[in-house]
Amino acid sequence: NAKGKSTYLGTDEKGVRKSETPKMEVKFTYDFYIAEHEVTRGEYNALREKFGGECDGKCSDSIPVTNVTFFDAVLYANAKSKAENLDTVYTYKSASFSESGSCNELVGFAFHENVNGYRLPTEAEWVYVASQGWNPEYGWNSENSGHEIHDVMKLPANGFGVYDMAGNAVEWVNDWLTYFRTEPLTNFVG
Repeated sequence: NAKGKSTYLGTDEKGVRKSETPKMEVKFTYDFYIAEHEVTRGEYNALREKFGGECDGKCSDSIPVTNVTFFDAVLYANAKSKAENLDTVYTYKSASFSESGSCNELVGFAFHENVNGYRLPTEAEWVYVASQGWNPEYGWNSENSGHEIHDVMKLPANGFGVYDMAGNAVEWVNDWLTYFRTEPLTNFVG
């Protein structure tokens, strides 16, 4: 339900990093789907050969997967696509992994935006979904989390029925770092 709508990235406030300015409108000409919660350790481990990142003290299958690289997240998206007989959105020639099993490089990495498969959301998509009923009181944060990760879907969902957008774990997005512009952009992917 994003088609024909827009969101804003960045800010015009003084004193912020240059990479966060100016405030830029991003318009959507398409609809997209996003999961109702962060990828859990159980979901991740079912497709990524029991890697699942390191635990931060709590290792339930219902907590968000953490301590994964961008490339780990990309490999999970590809694995999920393959598991559902979809095409893979990301391609690469070779992968290298750390001793712990985390992917630290995908040589020849490419993103194919028009492929029907799972991918990370763009920053604009993430902000659009997160802004629907944004309320940090409904998210796990430094004031209410006890500095621990929590099972997904334990606090109220936002206006789109998506959980934990205002906290719990940090999510990867599909964008590359770039500067914002003053003029509106359509379907911005960084």
